[in-house]
Amino acid sequence: MAYDINPLLLTEAGRIGPDIYQKTLNTSAWNKLPRVGAWLDEMGTEITVPTYERTLPANPLTWSTITYNTGDGTSPGDNPSNNEGTCLPPNQVIPFAQTMRTYNLQHTSLNSPPICVNDLRFAFKRQEQLRMMFNVLTQNTDYAWQDRTRNEYFRSCGHKCIAKTGLPENTSLSLDPNSLSTQMFPAQLPTSYLTQGILNAIRMKMIRDGAGINPLGMVNGTPQFGIFLSSEASDRIIRDNGPIQEDFRYAKPSELLAPLGVERSYRGFYHMIDDFAPRYNWSGSAWVRVLPYSGTAATYGTKQEISSAYENAQYEVGLVFHMDVMETLIPKPISSPGGNTKFNPQNYRGEWSWRNIQDAVSNPDGTIGFFRGIFSSGTKPIRPEWGWAILYQRCGDMTLTACPTS
Repeated sequence: MAYDINPLLLTEAGRIGPDIYQKTLNTSAWNKLPRVGAWLDEMGTEITVPTYERTLPANPLTWSTITYNTGDGTSPGDNPSNNEGTCLPPNQVIPFAQTMRTYNLQHTSLNSPPICVNDLRFAFKRQEQLRMMFNVLTQNTDYAWQDRTRNEYFRSCGHKCIAKTGLPENTSLSLDPNSLSTQMFPAQLPTSYLTQGILNAIRMKMIRDGAGINPLGMVNGTPQFGIFLSSEASDRIIRDNGPIQEDFRYAKPSELLAPLGVERSYRGFYHMIDDFAPRYNWSGSAWVRVLPYSGTAATYGTKQEISSAYENAQYEVGLVFHMDVMETLIPKPISSPGGNTKFNPQNYRGEWSWRNIQDAVSNPDGTIGFFRGIFSSGTKPIRPEWGWAILYQRCGDMTLTACPTS
């Protein structure tokens, strides 16, 4: 297939000024906080992981008083007819329960447009322009992993609830957050924005469900969890609760939080700001994801601008974070698997490499190349029941005040 070569680099003839500006994308704790491990090779395309669930005896425990053995077969043991007497206490069997969950490996890739060596000959400040192009590509790596990790944590949440009385929820782990779905959340409209009362209720559910193991921090012996939410939602929660001096608590958080600038918990939660929080509209029959950017025409190509649809979306999602909900697994490069076979080792984290692939028709002289990044990961569910996705109303946060008349 022939390359479609476009004039990517600006030339002096267009009188481009000496400064070349570049818009950058925000970074996120999603790329730094969740657990990351290595994919297990030679285990098939789908791996099953068992989770041992909490179990209890079928009946309340019976406690018997220890006394001298009488030898008359009437002492309360497991088999009093065999005269064990009080040497054996009453007994019950604790049953085991397992939940089996499967996960697999997925991949995608990104290419830059092809670049012809002749275009570089005439380009204005070609090294600087190439550096700027490469920076755009690396930002796309950051954005791709941020989006992937957020979506996979969102998908892995065992509770996807509506901000409404009773917190009605869906517990499916297999739905794509980007899909058009009536099942991502219950087909009920939220009746509230995100409040501290909702978080208090969820926090107590998590503690009673055992999520106090490996929290992000502790205050006065109680676990502190994390929540990814937008700046607007975080500000509203704090403003709604009046004076806040006594509500902030300094805690020793996970060592992963300190580089992110998160130092204090607020009423049981570390607020981790995610200004790309998932937003949805209700179409009347399904939840429709609204993305943060939309394409508009630039002088050359299409640029991504802040989407007005995203800013005006009806609903937003807050994600209560626990380190043990899921783990991202990245495959290791394979170069010499055996049998005299050799492969080019690949980096599956989206690291960009230059490709100049000769072809008898489309690139016979090796004068056309492009950048390529490969992404691959699998999401291992660990304790999905400790993850909560909360869909809530978005309210107008801009307060307008008229200027004084005199």
